[in-house]
Amino acid sequence: MVESINYPWHESTVPGERPIDKPELPKDGYEITMLAETETMDDGQLKIGRFRHFEVFSDEPPRIGGEDRYPQPLTYIAMGVGF
Repeated sequence: MVESINYPWHESTVPGERPIDKPELPKDGYEITMLAETETMDDGQLKIGRFRHFEVFSDEPPRIGGEDRYPQPLTYIAMGVGF
């Protein structure tokens, strides 16, 4: 089981305080490092990405050498904007 990340802005010493009630982030900000791995598979444009215990696959359409089995890499970026 992966331990959940406790970011500093989730901390509160006031019972019932929500993150939205907290003042702005400190002027120096926070530094968060995320490490993800990517791997190109032997099949055309098929790629796999890993972060913690999650895996995502990406592929390209046949016109550029893929098999269109998974979303294109740019699709994940577009979804991230929506999240």
